[in-house]
Amino acid sequence: MGRRPRMFVPWLVLSVATAVSACREDAPAPETPAAPPATPSAPEGETPSALARTPPPDEGPLPQLRTGMQEPTRLAAVEATLVGQATDGARFYELALPRLGRDTDTLVRVHVDAPVPAVAAIDRQGGETHVILRVPARIPSAATISGTAFLAGDHPEGRSFSAVPFSAAVPATAAVDPALPRRWADAFASDLRGLDRPWWLPEGSHPWREFAAGRVLAAAHGWSRGGEVGGLDGRRLPRTELSTLMHTTTAATSLQEALQHDRGLRLRSDSSPPTVPLSELSPPGLTDHPWDAMIAALPDPAAGTPEPLAAAAPAEFWYVRFDDIRVLLRVLDEADAWLTPVGHVMEERAEVHDLSGRYQRQLGLRRSGMAKALGHTVVDRVAIVGSDPYLREGSDVTFVFELESPTVFDAELARHMDAYRAEIPDIAESTVLHHEHAITVQRDPTGAVRQHRAQVGDLAVVSTSEAACRAVLDAIDGRRRRLSDEKDLAYMLARDPGEHDGFAFLGDRFIAQVVGPAQKVLAARRQLALAELSTPGYAALLHGWLEGEAPADAEALVAAGWLDRDELRHADGQPIDFTPGQGARSSFGTPAALTPLLDAPAPALVTEAEREAYQAFTRDYQDRWRQFIDPVAVRFDLHDEADGARAVVDVRVLPLISGTEYGDLAEIVGQERIEVPAVDEGLQLVWAVGADSELRRELDRSARVLGGKASIGLGWLGDWVMVGTLDRRALVDMLVLVDDAQLYDIQRPAPSKDHRERDLELARAAGKLPVYAAAHVRNPAGLVATLTAIRGTVGEVAPGMVQWGEHARHRDQPIVRVGLDPRAPGEFAQYAEALALYYVQAGDVFAVALDPDVLRIVVDRALDGGAPKRGERGQPQFVMEAHLVEGQASGLAAAWALQGQANRTQTAARTAAEILLRGDPSITTPEQLQALGLAYFGTYPVSASGRSDFILGPHGASDPVHGSMIAPAYPELPVERSPVAGLLARLTGVRASVAFDQEPVRLEPPARSLHTRFELTLGEPRD
Repeated sequence: MGRRPRMFVPWLVLSVATAVSACREDAPAPETPAAPPATPSAPEGETPSALARTPPPDEGPLPQLRTGMQEPTRLAAVEATLVGQATDGARFYELALPRLGRDTDTLVRVHVDAPVPAVAAIDRQGGETHVILRVPARIPSAATISGTAFLAGDHPEGRSFSAVPFSAAVPATAAVDPALPRRWADAFASDLRGLDRPWWLPEGSHPWREFAAGRVLAAAHGWSRGGEVGGLDGRRLPRTELSTLMHTTTAATSLQEALQHDRGLRLRSDSSPPTVPLSELSPPGLTDHPWDAMIAALPDPAAGTPEPLAAAAPAEFWYVRFDDIRVLLRVLDEADAWLTPVGHVMEERAEVHDLSGRYQRQLGLRRSGMAKALGHTVVDRVAIVGSDPYLREGSDVTFVFELESPTVFDAELARHMDAYRAEIPDIAESTVLHHEHAITVQRDPTGAVRQHRAQVGDLAVVSTSEAACRAVLDAIDGRRRRLSDEKDLAYMLARDPGEHDGFAFLGDRFIAQVVGPAQKVLAARRQLALAELSTPGYAALLHGWLEGEAPADAEALVAAGWLDRDELRHADGQPIDFTPGQGARSSFGTPAALTPLLDAPAPALVTEAEREAYQAFTRDYQDRWRQFIDPVAVRFDLHDEADGARAVVDVRVLPLISGTEYGDLAEIVGQERIEVPAVDEGLQLVWAVGADSELRRELDRSARVLGGKASIGLGWLGDWVMVGTLDRRALVDMLVLVDDAQLYDIQRPAPSKDHRERDLELARAAGKLPVYAAAHVRNPAGLVATLTAIRGTVGEVAPGMVQWGEHARHRDQPIVRVGLDPRAPGEFAQYAEALALYYVQAGDVFAVALDPDVLRIVVDRALDGGAPKRGERGQPQFVMEAHLVEGQASGLAAAWALQGQANRTQTAARTAAEILLRGDPSITTPEQLQALGLAYFGTYPVSASGRSDFILGPHGASDPVHGSMIAPAYPELPVERSPVAGLLARLTGVRASVAFDQEPVRLEPPARSLHTRFELTLGEPRD
């Protein structure tokens, strides 16, 4: 049976360490090695201090990437031949192109210079490549057609693009092909769906592409509303299942693509009436924890720090509390400054939902100046609560402020609303009574502002939702279950007692509500409604593509055949209001902000399809969560320090979910605990290795297979294994040489080089890499036996090829070199000086490195008390620590890695930008593109530098910094004022730890929780 991928890294560490250690020449280590100086254990929850840092050596300037523009190769112009034309509401021209480029090249794009506007489609039927143009009827007949064909090729010297200018004369008379409009539609749909793209070319899928492809096919083939696809049914994508909609808790673009595929083709949707009572849908069969017994088993059941504002939170809501509004605002500012922008460009689709701006408008609040106006003298604590996890699509968000000065608070919120009134027309005020409470509502007709305010004693409630506001008021009054009364919260507070700047909690009742039938059915129906809301905007963009101008109104879309009149209503008959350039609106909201589920009527009946879909969801959920549902507690602290700040996030999840990467890690570490002192540079990862762990058994088997001898094993292995790297320029030297996909994304292709010269250059660079691996030695005699056996095996397998011996001594510890013998035959000899392995046993630490200077630092750490050691209960089982320093290899390597990932998301971003720019040619500014994207898509695209300054040219959508897919630009990294630059300027270090803790109570199976802790070291903020 093959080794599982999750075991690869620690397995590789120990396999390499064991194999090279076989070359040890010095005398066997004593049975009991000298113990390194002891260091005091760090208190639980604190990081053991790092040893005094030794400044890294001055290694000179760091290497740079190859920068500049990579233009497509321009080939000789060709003459095309007009072979057919037709008129059918538009003019169609068919061009035959001569053979272009190399045999392996593929035509991927055609840009038309004249006539304009024109939409070119590539027709590959019959083994020949033709281009079919569609020109709006309002454009005069063309005498000449000209443009550029772009080819993509995967050649021995690398992948590249070529540009071939072409032109064709349009004779006074030409053959008329009545089938040309349908052939153009077929070819255009194929282009939109990327069906004939080279396999290596990234695909820019988008829901609009599916809609547009289907709609032009339906129009060309005469498919009526509610019809079937007929002969082209084989093109149809797998139809979206309701069960898939039930499974997702976020807006899945792939689901919308499938939905828009059907809507574009005018296919029937399921219109069966709801006849099944919701009460017949059974939620996942999971039980509550025995909280009473668990609380009683704690060392101090009353140790928890109270959460007063939890008394204002409904038991089934998520809950976030900050002790000081200034901390909340600071966290939000940090998120907006570097966390959120980095998240945008790193996502599979680099797009912005504008959640911060949306919820501020809906709440009638502005962060600007709020910390100064609403400091701790006005607001004491603040809590944020909500009923579902669908923040991107649209959710209820409610703030509960604990006031010190209600008068100042009211005046500040009035000032915020006055500012919104100056920007958003027709904000009206009304009052709703809820029991004895008056809810003041400020709302505009579009729902951009939807503030609901109420006050109870010293608590001020501000919400985006009337239903949520009522629920919070009922919790305050004790009319409904409150989070403060829930035993899961009481347990988690007492489980990890202490005061913190911030606290967040997802309780059993919240999780049960999210996976319950009512919310799942409503969420699935809302996704279907989103597809209906998106259709008018998609039709408007298709009109812009085909006609070269945005439609005047919805009637123009209906008249053109790109929108059916009944598509201005939802399936349930509710009207959809649409004006081109603005988002469609209905009772479900807009594509940018759907109405919160809590404000929708609870379903009493569901369809049979919905019941089957929910049953499929519950079966899958129960397979993962076999016994209990899970509370999650998050604690947050922000500590100001002399040169910046340190943020600490502590998360506990109960129980540990099976079948996940965390469960796999738990198999490795077993019950072992480790204490890991902080390091002062580079990257280090440490795993505990439990005595009964699967990793230990698997490594033992692998070692015996590797050596072919029973005496080879890992009985010597102690409590931990470790890998790491120092912060040295050799890291980026190696990255520059490695021509992998990541560097292909961030630098121009390298000139070709003789492979033998390149191999030797790579070996020399690898020999300088500052990487190391280490392991704890529990049984030195067992290690010696293993080494002796492996050494004999090496001598038998490669006699005379490998040389080993003592290289140097450091602090009286012999460093042994293992490498090729300079006298080895053939080309092997020249690698002898390029690459070797070095190892040492210092006390109870066995370490391996490629550079002896790196090994010396590892020895110093081990002998000076900087090595990991066995930990105590409550300490972690896996620890990762990384330091990023601007101007050093770590910062540059991080910039390259992050920018490479950001660049890989650009296919989807450029696709969305081109859809918008061609869909409305009047767009001339980034702000206009953002507004149209939010209106039609609910998002807008951003470049790999976090901006929306896309332009449309012959190569497609491009931006000034990174160019386009066909003509990419490679700037120096990090790009100034980009999200990546912002992150590297602010984040200077990360330490993360993971532990799997046994809960105090005796249960069967035993209850375990996942405990993770993150420490972020933040540098000085910059403008």
